[in-house]
Amino acid sequence: MEYISSFIKEIIYFFNEISIYLVFGFLVAGILHILFPDSIVRKQLGKGSLGSVLKSTLFGIPLPLCSCGVVPVATSLRRSGASKGSVVSFLISTPQVGADSFMITYSLIGWVFAIFRIIASLITALIAGILINIFDKEKPEQDEHKSNASEPETSFPDRIKTLPNYIEYELFGSIANYLVVGLIIAGLIGVLVPDGFFETYLSNSFLSMLLMLVVGIPMYVCASASTPIAASLLMKGISPGAALVFLLTGPATNAVSFSAVTKIVGKKSTTIYMTSIALVSLALGYVLNLFSDSFGIMETIMHHHHETIPSWLKITGSILMIMMFIWYYVKLYIVGRFMHKDKSIKIDKIQLDVQGMTCMHCAGTVKKAVESVDGISDVEVILNDNRVEFHSDDPDKVSQVKEKIKAAGYEA
Repeated sequence: MEYISSFIKEIIYFFNEISIYLVFGFLVAGILHILFPDSIVRKQLGKGSLGSVLKSTLFGIPLPLCSCGVVPVATSLRRSGASKGSVVSFLISTPQVGADSFMITYSLIGWVFAIFRIIASLITALIAGILINIFDKEKPEQDEHKSNASEPETSFPDRIKTLPNYIEYELFGSIANYLVVGLIIAGLIGVLVPDGFFETYLSNSFLSMLLMLVVGIPMYVCASASTPIAASLLMKGISPGAALVFLLTGPATNAVSFSAVTKIVGKKSTTIYMTSIALVSLALGYVLNLFSDSFGIMETIMHHHHETIPSWLKITGSILMIMMFIWYYVKLYIVGRFMHKDKSIKIDKIQLDVQGMTCMHCAGTVKKAVESVDGISDVEVILNDNRVEFHSDDPDKVSQVKEKIKAAGYEA
């Protein structure tokens, strides 16, 4: 019972520390969504140049896309004419840190680590993108598969109207499950791993970084969910550099997305992509360890969060997050199923199986893709069954729907 009690306390502690910052991060991300629609991002990422790589990196850093949600966006960018280098830079910088994960990093580990995390993400993405543009140059005939078709830009008032749905599903929905898993893992580390464990049994900082590299590369975790895990590891004595390696590799790489990335940019670019992340994250982790004492990172993580904001504001954030969790899961697993049962009597509805959807952001992307076809209405994506349903004024338009789904990065 003592372990269970300690485990629950650890989870409550981390949840209470990150909630208000996560809520604020969602609001910032929502504002970015209103100011910078996807169409603007696509227009700015052009051919293979240093400028396109820099733009894709800068665009990617604040966007709150998880490691699964970024793949279809990268696919769309590639089909729109973006170079391999700029696409890979986007694939690295976007899931590594966003507005929400930056706020969580600040809340748990401190502003120094949070800023260094952004700088590290910027450096990793730039190096990978530049190397790909140098060593995997594209020939003009390779551009034939890219689509130059422009998508209609959503108006500013329409983006404001969709903000609640965007925050609820595309932001919170894309990380909800992973955030729960991350909190559970952080709680388990807090209870089962003795204080000073890593200092005693893994005192070599380079070996600890290698361990985090091996764990982080295949692991499927988003930037927000990985932060409580990293903070818990730091509290148990792991080096700041090793924590940084985990935060850089975990969100940017995972075993699930390897095949998708290879399909987007090819085997050679994927090899450069993986090698760059591994080597650069180790180098930056080493640099961070050299200066960690000067930065006071460990002192910050142990003390700063008790002094930043009043307890009533933390409690308010926790209540808001609990309400979001309850509302999201009730709508997804209870209300959604009842609505689906009521609609199942409509036998004229067309159904398509869609492969590759893993979160609500994916479902939202597929829904938008299907709705973009003229004559398609009443679109419903059933994420749990990997299926999309819709009405069509012409059965022959199903092939157009499949093409739109494929262009979005999924298979139908």
